[in-house]
Parts: sequence; C-alpha cells; structure tokens
Amino acid sequence: MTPTGSSVPRSILATVLAAVTLFATSGTVSGEDRPLPQTTHIVTLGDSITNGERRGVTAEQTFASLIESSLLVAGRPVRVTNVGIGGERTDQALARLGKVLALKPDVVTIMYGTNDSYVDQGQTASRLSLDRYRDNLVQLVTELLRRDIRPVLMTEPRWADDVKPNGVGEHPNVRLEKYVKACREVAALWHVTLVDHFSRWSEAKTDGVTLRGWTTDGCHPNPFGHRVLAATMLPALETPLAHSTRIRERMLRVDRPVRVVCFGDSVTGVYYHTGSRRAYTAMLGLALEAAVPGTRVRAINAGISGHTTADGLSRIDKDVLAHKPDIVTVMFGLNDMVRVSPADYRKNLITIVGRCRKIGAEVVLATPNNVIDTPRRPTDRLVEYCDVVRSVGRELEVPVCDCFRGYDAIRHHDRRDWRLLMSDQIHPNMDGHRRIARQLARAITGRRVSLADVHPVEPAIPRTLSLLKAGRPIRVLAMPPFDSSIAGVLQKLKPGVEVEVTRWPVGGQSLKKIEQEAAKRVRSMKPDLVLVAVPRNAEAASEEEFINAFSWIMNHSLSFSYQQWDCVMIHPSVGDPGGDEAGRDKLVRRLVRAQDLQLVDRPVGSRADSVKILEDWIRRQWMPESR
Repeated sequence: MTPTGSSVPRSILATVLAAVTLFATSGTVSGEDRPLPQTTHIVTLGDSITNGERRGVTAEQTFASLIESSLLVAGRPVRVTNVGIGGERTDQALARLGKVLALKPDVVTIMYGTNDSYVDQGQTASRLSLDRYRDNLVQLVTELLRRDIRPVLMTEPRWADDVKPNGVGEHPNVRLEKYVKACREVAALWHVTLVDHFSRWSEAKTDGVTLRGWTTDGCHPNPFGHRVLAATMLPALETPLAHSTRIRERMLRVDRPVRVVCFGDSVTGVYYHTGSRRAYTAMLGLALEAAVPGTRVRAINAGISGHTTADGLSRIDKDVLAHKPDIVTVMFGLNDMVRVSPADYRKNLITIVGRCRKIGAEVVLATPNNVIDTPRRPTDRLVEYCDVVRSVGRELEVPVCDCFRGYDAIRHHDRRDWRLLMSDQIHPNMDGHRRIARQLARAITGRRVSLADVHPVEPAIPRTLSLLKAGRPIRVLAMPPFDSSIAGVLQKLKPGVEVEVTRWPVGGQSLKKIEQEAAKRVRSMKPDLVLVAVPRNAEAASEEEFINAFSWIMNHSLSFSYQQWDCVMIHPSVGDPGGDEAGRDKLVRRLVRAQDLQLVDRPVGSRADSVKILEDWIRRQWMPESR
C-alpha cells in the first residue's frame, strides 16, 4: 500500500516527491531547445528489485520507468531498458552480460547483493561468498568500462525490520550490509558512480520511517519505494546527461565548424608514437562528427612534449584562447607528476578551467592514460594526480574523461591487449589514441562511437611522391633485400630521377640490436624514405621484448614530431614467404597498424617475389585512383 503520513515523516515525503517531480516539471521543451533525435540508452541490470513488477507494482511504477519518464520530460533524450531478473546473483549477471552488451547500452546501472548475501533455510553460508561477489562486481564494471559504457553501481535497499531471519537466524541486513560495503569499495576503487540506496533507506529508518511501508513484503519496493529509488538515482544520471546534452545542442547551433582545442603534453601532441602525422585530436574530430551527425569539427592540437600545467598556462592565450574554441579538452599530468606538486597541479587546473570558461568555452578535463610502471613515474603517484583531476571536476562541475580508468579496465581484463596500446613506457600508440578519442567523444557528447574503420593516412609516402613528381633527388635508407631494388622501383615511375640508397644491414642481428641501430642511424641521417624490413630470424627473448623492441624500431625510424620523412614498414613475409615459426606475423601487423603506419604485406596466396610486391605497393601510392 502507499505509505501514509503516519509512516513517512512529512519532510521525507516532500523530499521524495520533489526529487521525482522536479524532472517531470522542469521542462516543457521549446522548439529551440528540442531534444536531439539520438537517445542515450540506459540499461538497468539487477534482480527482482530492479525488475520491480509484482502484485501491487506495474511496469510503469518501477524505478526504471520513472527515471525514463522524468529524464525525458526534463529534456534528456533517453531510453531505459529494464533487464532485471528475479532471484539473480552477480555470477548469473556475468553469465548473461553478453546479452546485455548486445543491447548497445550507453549506461548500465548494476544493483545486486540481496540474493548474493542471503542465507537460505538449512544453509550456513550466503548464496555467494563476499569475495566472489566483490570479484564479480569488478568484472562487471571493467567489462563495461573497457567498452566505453558507463557503469553506475548501486547498493540494494535495506530490508524492513520485521522480516523473517535467514537460515542462520540473523536478520538479512546483517549479511547484506557487508555486501553493501564491498559494493561501495568497488565503486571507490574504480572511480565509478555510486548510488547508495542502502544508505538512503537507513537514513529514512533513522528519521522514523517504517520501511515495511515502502515495500510489498519487507524486501521488494512498492510504488512509493520505487519513487524513492528513482529520486535517489536521478541526480547521478542527470548531471552527465545535462553536460552532454548542452554541448551537443551547442554543436548543432553553430553555423560554422565547431572549434575543439586539445590542450596537453606529448600524449596530446603529434609525435613518433602515433606515426608523426596525427594524434587523438584528429581522431576526436572524426569521433565528434560521428557522434553528432550534421556537425563539422575543426580539431586543433595544442599539445607540446614535456609540458606541465604550468607550461600550459604560459601559452594558453596563444595556443588555446586565440582560437576562440567552443570546446577545450585538458589532459596534463605525466610531466606534472615529476615536476609540479599536487597542490600546484590542482591550482593550475582550476586556473585553466576558469580562463577557458571566461571566453565561453565548454571544458572537459581528462586524466592521463596509465603507464608502464617505472621509478620516475610510479603508478601510485600517477593515481594521486588523477585523483586531483577528478576532484577539480567535481568541485567545478566540469565533465571528466577518465582515461586512466578506461586503460586500467583494459589492463585488468587482458594485460597483453593493454600493452599493445602503448608505444613506449608512457605514450600510447595510435590504437591507444583511438581509445582516448572515443572516451573524450563519450564524455563530450554522451555517445559511443567506433573508430575501427579509420585507416592510416593516405598517401603513405607523401615526401617521396613529392620529390618524384618534381624530379628531385631522393635519399633512401633501406634494410635488405630492398636496398638493392628500391632505386629501380622508383626510377620506373620517374625515369632519370636520382636515388641515393644507404644500406641498413640487419642480418644475424637480434631485435634489440636492430633497435639500437635504429636509434643511431635514422634521425641523424634524416633520409627522405626509410624502408624497415625486420627479418623473421631477428631474435627476441620473450614476447614483451619483441613488442618493446619492434615498437622502438618504428619509433626511432620516425621523426620525433611532425613527419619529416617517409617510413614504410615491410612485413617479413614479403622477403621470406616461409612459415611463421615464432607465430609473430599477426603481431607485426597489429603493431604496425597500431603505430598508424602503412604495411607492405604479401597478398594472401601470392607467389610474387619481394621486388614485385614492393613495386606494386609503391605504384598504388603513385597512382591515387588505384588505391
């Protein structure tokens, strides 16, 4: 039954009614501020309390339905899908997570614990141990985070005082409270939103509410109980939706390209670790245009290697504000953590936000990506600086794109996959930059986008082609066997062109030795074209050594910053079509693509010699219509 004034203090009743109706009355949406046609998809995952439907509670009275209607009326374009199942525990939720992911949610609320913690009659232990419950929550959260889906953890509401004891004669709240604590700990560990229903219902009990009056049976909420749940959830859902809706509407209103400035250090700037031609700024431009159809974006890169927030403030007028940006993303920290105190880092971030807001720009703060732990940049210290970013975001009500958390979720799931996002100890490669761009686009617009179909820049050898067309001399540094053939290949395209080839011998060398030679040779020579053909028999002691050395061979073969010469990677199968005994052919392909470089590869089933394969590839570059 609906609680009466005698069972619910008037102050609490008024608060609940106001919280739910606030969204239902805050706005009729004018034509000028109409919701965008795209919607944010919220999925509510949980047990029978989430499912909600039972005698005395209709689907329209469940908290899932209430938050959808409230957010829609408030001008937040959402769709809520309720996938709660009666009796379910976290292990069962994990078993059907694939079906939840197939719904393509943007946000998933997760509420479990009542069934996990319960001790059945005749039993002496909870249905699921506390450790397993905690581990399952972590897995649920990280599986969502690594897919750019926002998890919202929720504690279960408190049982009423007068329910029957469990199988060991305890009140069910005794066990449930331990699971609630674990839920809070997981939320804190992974820096995800927590909606604490248990705390809210406990406060109500302290204030004199008889919780039986909020339920149908002492456990499951009645219509009023669902209104309490919805009122507790709405602020956590509405705040990020408000940010993203406002920014999306602003993007659609401007009659010119939306100006986005990405402000940061070497992770933001264009350097060797992403192929020296572009970085996440360019990817963010593509992601934003995909997330908000109909918009054009001008993405401006304001990242400089080695810079801290203090350095950033010294150049903010010229590099950021002078562009009159609509949106500014701010990601510093990897240099601050070794040269700027947390207090000054915080102060600088606040000043940067204030300066950008003063000219009317929207601001999104970002935590740095996580790193390979080193004495200079230990993870524990980086976490401290990430916490500063989050704190400033909360204090100034600025959206925070938690890149560190997203990377950490990938590392938790599969350390190898995470390692393959890194070009070196601190810098992500272009696959890592795609990840950052997706996360930023998500933080800015509330939309998830894919950048999987964004391929390396064409043409792959612009400097070489330019020199060829002009008939100017070309200086080439090439590994065998291509040092003996590249001149002839280029002269076929431009007869008479002068090609000076320097041989880069690598025969019999380990991968580590080739890496050391790359560091000495390439940047000191500054050639026009580098052909890197690491032989199959170049040894590495482990896969980690292979990944690290091969990545650094590419890094050293590129100019430090914006491209000054062309670098072409040639797959081992081109020169050696034999078997891949070490099983590393696929790994080479992945590493090269991750660096945003083109790869000359042997076509499937081809018996062509290496010269023919290289010649065909360069001819395709020479003739754009054939690409």
